[in-house]
Amino acid sequence: MSRIVIAGGGSGGIMVAARLRNTLSMDEAKITIIDPSDKHIYQPAFTLVAFGLDEPENLVRPMASVIPPGVTFINDELAAINPDSSSIETKGGRKLEYDYLILATGAKLNWDEIEGLKDNLGKDGVHTFYTLEGSVATKKAIEEFEGGEFVVVQPPMPFKCPGAPMKMALMAEDYFTRKGIRNKTNVTLTTALPSVFSREPYATKLTEIFKNRNIHVETGFNPGKLDAENKTVSSWEGKSLKYDMAVVIPHNEGESVYEDTPVADPSNFIKADKHKLISDAFDNIYAIGDCANYPTSKTGAGARKQAEVLAHNLAARIRGQEGKASYTGHVI
Repeated sequence: MSRIVIAGGGSGGIMVAARLRNTLSMDEAKITIIDPSDKHIYQPAFTLVAFGLDEPENLVRPMASVIPPGVTFINDELAAINPDSSSIETKGGRKLEYDYLILATGAKLNWDEIEGLKDNLGKDGVHTFYTLEGSVATKKAIEEFEGGEFVVVQPPMPFKCPGAPMKMALMAEDYFTRKGIRNKTNVTLTTALPSVFSREPYATKLTEIFKNRNIHVETGFNPGKLDAENKTVSSWEGKSLKYDMAVVIPHNEGESVYEDTPVADPSNFIKADKHKLISDAFDNIYAIGDCANYPTSKTGAGARKQAEVLAHNLAARIRGQEGKASYTGHVI
């Protein structure tokens, strides 16, 4: 029996566990998921909560209710990985040995990268929708907003769901129009890119949409400092924008447990083959979803396609066959 340990019970971890369990019998594999949370939160709907289109309680499920049948769940946090001995350690003091390890720990929000963000988040017009609590607070702030400078601040790539900041700007513009305050509101989206989006045919169309809806796009903007006293956000390039309400997406990075390990890059994202999803350093370690350094969007849709490839190839490998599936970078 092969021992498969999955670190992370988010969308990627759950989907690959379900596919593996549906393919491999109980005699072929023991599958274990570890995650520090006892709740599973559906992140893609955070923007809906921010505009009152969904309720926070609809996004939360007990973790035990989404674990696939036949998969063991351990409510604990990954503390160390020992690839040379094929084992992991948890903060709760467990040591688990594995034949195959799947890293699905997601991306970590770094609130310290933009100076002043952490200390002022949730007050004085500074908000985020990249947490459930933040999306609830953003909803209240948007409802109370009566006009002025509304700025959506993006970090440089990579970060979770790069379409979400554009979605926030577009939904805000629509909301302010319906509320009757669009004529006294300026909506701005910042981006480190030279245009609102980087790939055709979407780039041209999105540029046209933003122009037609009079949403300003501040390009070449890598946010470095938030000055709550003067209500400005500044970039490393020396640009400065005034805001009355700033909706900030923090920088993203991999979990600190990977720091200084051979499995991760300097940002703690897992280094793995973008087609086979196997670690560059250890051939019995896989990576799925936001924790990996794949050159694709970090989205649940991407993790879904990766889960299909990973499960197919790993199941074949366990059965002594050659897995021929390859991840193409398809997201949605």
